[in-house]
Amino acid sequence: MAKVLNLLKTIRNNWKKSVLGVAAFSYGISYGKQTYDAEQLMRQCCEDVAKYGDTSCSTNVRPRHVTVILNPAAKRRKAKKLFEKYCEPLLHLAGISTTIIDAQSGSHVRNVITNLETPTDAIIVAGGDGTLSDVTTGLMRKYEHNLHSVKQCPIGVLPLGSTNTIASMFYRDYKDLADIHHMIDATMAIIKNNLKLIDAIEIKLLENDPENSIKPVYAVGSIKWGAWSDTHARIDKYWYWGFLRKYAAYVFNGYKSDLNWNCNAIMKYTNPCKGCSHCYSKELSYNQSTNFNRRWWHAFLPKKQTFVPDNHVDYSKVVNEDCGTFSEIPISTIELCITTENLMNVPVRSIPSLKIALGPKNISYTTFVEKGWKQEMDNELPVNTILDAKNIELYPEINENQMLYIDYEEYELKPIQIKLLPQSITIFCPEFNR
Repeated sequence: MAKVLNLLKTIRNNWKKSVLGVAAFSYGISYGKQTYDAEQLMRQCCEDVAKYGDTSCSTNVRPRHVTVILNPAAKRRKAKKLFEKYCEPLLHLAGISTTIIDAQSGSHVRNVITNLETPTDAIIVAGGDGTLSDVTTGLMRKYEHNLHSVKQCPIGVLPLGSTNTIASMFYRDYKDLADIHHMIDATMAIIKNNLKLIDAIEIKLLENDPENSIKPVYAVGSIKWGAWSDTHARIDKYWYWGFLRKYAAYVFNGYKSDLNWNCNAIMKYTNPCKGCSHCYSKELSYNQSTNFNRRWWHAFLPKKQTFVPDNHVDYSKVVNEDCGTFSEIPISTIELCITTENLMNVPVRSIPSLKIALGPKNISYTTFVEKGWKQEMDNELPVNTILDAKNIELYPEINENQMLYIDYEEYELKPIQIKLLPQSITIFCPEFNR
């Protein structure tokens, strides 16, 4: 009893050290349990995946090979370590050979994909939304005259970036080890070859110099312009706030004049179209249905253009007089968002469309911070959808240093044309969310 009293007395006399010691001990126990649970989870997954690798292949079927585009700077420079620990072992155990290419920059990724000559069954993105956009752009440029070939090369998305908007649409909710579960789910989708088609958008400059032409950029998520987007791009500058940095960014930037508080533009748009003779041209049908399987002797045969769309509907006989007709509206807001339906995980699609959403014209500092925090916590846009569109032309009122964010990558603000490419990209998707 005396020893217990002496211990309590010592704790009381040194309460600061005692509190610090208890906190360190609790953290150590929590970290040790988390490490043990992660190892057990990986052990179980490896045992399950080994069954795929042990399955014998036919002699006329070559083993699967994937090309991994790894962004080593992603996830605060932890992406490579996480990939090697949780994703790469599963791919190898499944009998899938990998070629890993470190992404040095966005232009480097696009050039690598465009000039990729090595036969590959898929391209895996080990990074965030920006890397995914660069891979999509490279793939679209490589097969710009043959969208069928783009669909033939599926893209895997491993959530290893600071923003994983597309990948997050396929996540399950996990109470513990959520990040590890998400990486494993994404890898298992690749191993099981579970595929899903998603939309893409093509962004072109409206005022392009013919002598120095800039190629289109492609994305699968969103195009943003405004004060909230500018603030989100500055989050990493507040790294010293740790996990609170994304909230601190809105507190310290909500009053700054260099944000894009005045997004004024003229927007022209066409209404969504389910399909008609105007938007499903014979030329596109010919490229998709005949050029892909063309042989050398076909050059001596008469060209036959056959319309065979994916859903077996002959859109060449469907008439829609409104298709391709542009309407015009003026825009004045602090935030403009143009998003694909990929971000909404729509289970049933009637007509493919882009969602145009606007924020308020004026806003108080308190509301700006509140809406910004809600966006970071719930991934909920602080804007309201006003209309759906298929193709868009944006003529912004350009001020100095204003930026446009395409899948969270910065681009100089200029007049652009935005075109929806429905169901043009194939990605690997967890089976429970196909």
